[in-house]
Amino acid sequence: MSYDIELYRKGLRNKQRAYYNYEGNITYNVCKMLEVAFGESHLKKWNDLSCDKFYKDLEKGYFDMIKNPKKYKQYDSPNGWGTYETTLYSIEKLYKAIKEYAEIDGLENVFLDFT
Repeated sequence: MSYDIELYRKGLRNKQRAYYNYEGNITYNVCKMLEVAFGESHLKKWNDLSCDKFYKDLEKGYFDMIKNPKKYKQYDSPNGWGTYETTLYSIEKLYKAIKEYAEIDGLENVFLDFT
């Protein structure tokens, strides 16, 4: 099982969603690693929130993952489905996409869809 991640902008009257050209996927097997980086409920707590509400926390956890690989590698999945490297890649991809779309539309207008 895994989480699907998308980014969107709310449309007219906040009912419609215009999805950005970004899709991510993170396996459930790295939930503990995500909790260490981003706190309890990890990315799930940011579902349907605008990125300005959590961008600094995302950035802090992402950079901590880069600086402290040993801290996170201990949470690699024993079956190989979910490693530090693949998780870091997914978070980096998400971080860069949010940054790119925020430059166009502003952090307050980019939302996370995490299901």
